[in-house]
Amino acid sequence: MLREWHKLYSMPAADKKMHPFFFLFFRRGIPFAGIALSVAAIVVFPDYIGWALIASIAILADLQSTFNSGGLYLAKRRGIVRWDGHWLQVLRPFFRVLRLEDKWLLSFCAWNNQRVWKALADRQSLTALALLPHCVQSIKCSAKVVEDVQSCTRCGACMIECIADAAQKCGWDVKIAPRSREAYAEARKSRPDIVIAVACPDRLAKGLFKLPKVPSLAIPLELPHGMCVDTAFDFQGLASAMAHFPSQAQAPKIQPLKRKRNLLGG
Repeated sequence: MLREWHKLYSMPAADKKMHPFFFLFFRRGIPFAGIALSVAAIVVFPDYIGWALIASIAILADLQSTFNSGGLYLAKRRGIVRWDGHWLQVLRPFFRVLRLEDKWLLSFCAWNNQRVWKALADRQSLTALALLPHCVQSIKCSAKVVEDVQSCTRCGACMIECIADAAQKCGWDVKIAPRSREAYAEARKSRPDIVIAVACPDRLAKGLFKLPKVPSLAIPLELPHGMCVDTAFDFQGLASAMAHFPSQAQAPKIQPLKRKRNLLGG
């Protein structure tokens, strides 16, 4: 069943776009260049050796955070994500001009995924949460899955059925959010040990900044039919992550996130 869904709905091209090298080339390359310039300054201007050494030490301290892994990375994740986020945002306008903004964002997400995967490789999460947008549901489907995911008719028109089955098998909690702010609020409220978020590249990066302490895996949406319409993503990646990090929760809760106005009105 999972194999059939992967063939129908996963997007192999997404994996090719998500590679950490592009982000790391600049994240580590620029500081290394700064160190080289500092060393050159010591040779050319020996009277300023003190300032050059201070600059080199500061740059090395910045670089060191990119090599943290395992428990040390998890302990310092909040600061690491926020600092890497500054690099992402500072260089983002440059790549926007070059029409490489999505590639830049996805490379950052891939770097995040690689570090989280390695840090949690030998751990079993106590609580696990998957956040998905409502646009993964087929636009032709009339089932009110945003209000109640159990209303899914299992017609095979979208991925909701298989997402629910995978979550049930691995003990994951799944939330279908109509808007990103509801997804952020739910993650803060439940405080899971690991999150898998499915969204557009911009929303993924924003979510990592808003929840820097929570280890999160980011899976980008593909938009074969335009914005927020019958979107697709790497379902095999989602299912593999759920299986690799099974939750110890006894009974997974698979439910949608209702809009605030509905809650107030109800």
